[in-house]
Amino acid sequence: MKITTLSLAMAAALMLAGPAALARDGQPLVAQAAPADKLTGMAAWTALVGNTVVGKIESKDFADYYLSDGTVKSMMDDQVAAGKWSLEGDKICFVYPDEPKECYAIEVAGETATFVDKSGGSIRAQILKGNAKNM
Repeated sequence: MKITTLSLAMAAALMLAGPAALARDGQPLVAQAAPADKLTGMAAWTALVGNTVVGKIESKDFADYYLSDGTVKSMMDDQVAAGKWSLEGDKICFVYPDEPKECYAIEVAGETATFVDKSGGSIRAQILKGNAKNM
């Protein structure tokens, strides 16, 4: 019987892992990565407060920095605006001067935040630690 490179690599991995890497039938166990925990509602929002999210809206770069006092600082291209955020049930709502309130369901998975509006449209953004854009 010819031993292939794959079976040599598997044998080496099993030797490093020890006997716990074998199932009862002697076959190797296959490790599966656990899916990233998804946070929603208050848990998701807690992961964002004190941090910045960045992404694109209609091909324009944006960044939002969420302060713990309820302030949101937003930058679209080079323009910066300040508004207020509030939790309303499981949604996060934003109010900016001279604009109507907008609310979103939010989900955080790893370093990605997804905001879903009432019509089902969504915006994905990357989470950066702290005030990453110095707003």
